[in-house]
Amino acid sequence: MAFRYKETVEICSKEERFLGSYYAATLLAAVGRTRYLVRYNTRFTDDKQRLLTAAVDAADIRPFPPEIPFRSFAVSDQVDAYVDGAWWVGEVVQKVDPNYHVRLDINGSVLHLPFYRVRIHLEWEDGNWVYPRKRPRNNDGQAKVGELGS
Repeated sequence: MAFRYKETVEICSKEERFLGSYYAATLLAAVGRTRYLVRYNTRFTDDKQRLLTAAVDAADIRPFPPEIPFRSFAVSDQVDAYVDGAWWVGEVVQKVDPNYHVRLDINGSVLHLPFYRVRIHLEWEDGNWVYPRKRPRNNDGQAKVGELGS
């Protein structure tokens, strides 16, 4: 997919401690045929003085998801939780109006988040935004982390 200069995109991190997180970034330039130079909107250089600029693989870039008006989520809904400047995939485990407890897929931790830091999880597949398939469940009814069914 071709991206435009200064387009806001999301970068799927491949770094171990950020694996599976999505960071907003601004596209700055194409670097060859398979990489792009981006400036992260919420990640900083090691000295914390400037926004981080990096070359990333095109396969790790997706358009910014469409804005979907707020809706109420139910227990077991797959969502993205905004934590530490990134969107992390998780699952609603409890609703505490109007907020949510979300279990993050990356480490199983459960976080209490305000409703405005939770969005519906969408997958970018073949150039389209799609709702994820239902997750397989284990014997205690919890989604199997790492087995997204997609």
